Amino acid sequence: MTADRSAASAAPDELEVRPARLGLPGGGVKDRQATLPSALRTFHRRLLGAFLTQAGPPDPAVVAHLAAELALDPRAALAALAAADVVHTDPATGRISIAYPFSGQPTPHRVALAGGPSVHAMCALDALGIPQMTRRDARIGSTDPTSGREIAVEVHDAAWRFEPAATVVLAGTAASGDACGAVADCCCPYINFHTDPRAADAYRTAHPGMVAELFDQAEALEAARRVFGGLLGPSNSQR
Repeated sequence: MTADRSAASAAPDELEVRPARLGLPGGGVKDRQATLPSALRTFHRRLLGAFLTQAGPPDPAVVAHLAAELALDPRAALAALAAADVVHTDPATGRISIAYPFSGQPTPHRVALAGGPSVHAMCALDALGIPQMTRRDARIGSTDPTSGREIAVEVHDAAWRFEPAATVVLAGTAASGDACGAVADCCCPYINFHTDPRAADAYRTAHPGMVAELFDQAEALEAARRVFGGLLGPSNSQR
């Protein structure tokens, strides 16, 4: 089944309301990035860009160099990004573990970008956001968390194809509002691809404490575009 990302089936205001029901802002990480001072916004974008030029997350030396170029102290800059919940580091190694939409560690959501590299996404919506953020063709591989069945999503020249054809995205959260903390903890594990709406319902039933919203393909693509479409900024986006 194909889905045109420009033809979302939900009205724009509805796609703003539905994340709010989960205790999340409609713009997600893009909204949080916008609250940062200019130098930190640039630092954040450059960190995201480094995921596209390296095998895995940028190592501490690269992070320190990117910070120095902007006259930032790397530790203080990373702490500010963590406070805004846009980037987090591993306490043990100091390496970047989370930089939405990228994960510094393996996840069920793998995104192979045309021309490389292959990266891991924090959740299903983040995976759909990476090709839109980079403006590149890609193949996404994931699994239905209930059945373990493989799911593939491909985009070529802005045309999207999902396999199985009935694939949907269930976006859930284990908590809302101030109780949520980092999105990576209370939301990302519950935002997954499912082979069809019945599989998503089965997952929802198995997690009774979860608040969730079901997105069809066009809705999921539009929601991901809103959060990640301009996150790199026009100067860093690639076709």
